Amino acid sequence: MTPVISQLPHVLTLTIADVVHRDPGTGKFSLLGIYNAIAAPAFPCVHPAMGVYLALTDGRGKAPIVLRLVDAEEERPPVFNIAAVLDSRDPTQVMELGYSFQRLEFPKPGEYLLQFLAAGEPLMERRLFVVPVQQPAQRPVRAVRQPYN
Repeated sequence: MTPVISQLPHVLTLTIADVVHRDPGTGKFSLLGIYNAIAAPAFPCVHPAMGVYLALTDGRGKAPIVLRLVDAEEERPPVFNIAAVLDSRDPTQVMELGYSFQRLEFPKPGEYLLQFLAAGEPLMERRLFVVPVQQPAQRPVRAVRQPYN
């Protein structure tokens, strides 16, 4: 059966972090190390861990959702692609979703897009830049002057 949605949700935030943690006692989310760029020493590179936090509201009904990370030109397969069904029963509720990914492979540097879609409609997109590590410029060694005697 195809999910039925009468109103797409409104995205409050789509955030990339090192860690997205949900406290089992309170249900509250904590984000550690929010970022929008990854620096890598060589390519292809494997990024050890990434968390994604998503907050939605004002949706009505069930809708297929997709969270994916793709290169900006969409020339290669997605780095990840997660599909699920969102069930928005109360439009006043803020629905929070947390995802954790391990060992993400980036074949080359450049701009990547974290995209959230509901019922095939793009609702929010975040840029993620994957860049080569900039080596610090070599500073010339200054000669140490000897004090006059």
